[in-house]
Amino acid sequence: LDISSPSPPKYRFINADHTLISSGWFEGKSSLKMCRPKQQYVITTKTAPKYAYGHTAPGTNDNVYATVIGKKGISTNRMKLVPSSIFYDPFTAGATDTFTVEDYFDVGAIACVQFDINGKDSWVIDRAEVQGPSDKLNVYSTERVLLSADSSEAPSFAKLCRAGAAGYDVRVKTSDDNDSGSDKIFVRMEIHGSKKKSTTTALLKNKVGKGELSEYRFEDLANVGKVQCVTLTAYPNGDDAWKPSYVEVVALYNGNVVNMNNVGHEFMSSDPSEGVSLLKLCK
Repeated sequence: LDISSPSPPKYRFINADHTLISSGWFEGKSSLKMCRPKQQYVITTKTAPKYAYGHTAPGTNDNVYATVIGKKGISTNRMKLVPSSIFYDPFTAGATDTFTVEDYFDVGAIACVQFDINGKDSWVIDRAEVQGPSDKLNVYSTERVLLSADSSEAPSFAKLCRAGAAGYDVRVKTSDDNDSGSDKIFVRMEIHGSKKKSTTTALLKNKVGKGELSEYRFEDLANVGKVQCVTLTAYPNGDDAWKPSYVEVVALYNGNVVNMNNVGHEFMSSDPSEGVSLLKLCK
């Protein structure tokens, strides 16, 4: 066990403009400020779709900030997520928005990202991606993550962290039968495996047509070993029944391909009169 103190970080400051320093105004400047080069982070957020989790207005007009947290405890400063155009309205229901921000710190391997808002509004985030100078992070809100400037409603911040290092390709086929498609269904998938572990994805598409094949890639999730089953959960307000035909999962860490059929031909819905809210499919 190494209990020695870690070496303090070393930084190099460069006089990029080759400025001369002098007490004589005609020879150079009397003072010079040098800073570390700024590091770039590209942050992509996905706001939950309208009515997801029972929230009629998941988008926000408030300012949203992000703090990137490294595995070694180094964090960026709080960075405001500003759209590239003043004519663009970010954080609307169901929208995917990408922001490029800068900070003096390269946190190295990324562990988490923390979002917070201020103002008079609330925001429901579904997933986020952070591309840093040295690492990339994908995070998913495994339950409803509501941020609110009103402390009586919800906390003003949410910390989303890496669940693991595994990736999965997922294909979900909607049945070819009549009325199998849906205009409003909110389903999240949990993957179960031989390690007696499970891992949860972000929401799947909330509008799917009859016979449609939807494809997803989920990264930075837990390694469940050999994939055995998936559980699909329909969340509140997803009351337009949907009938999946099968789910195929490819575990990118071992190439294992598992196809799980809806052998009972079940419909899913948050309305119990239209279908089941929980459906487990196994190989």
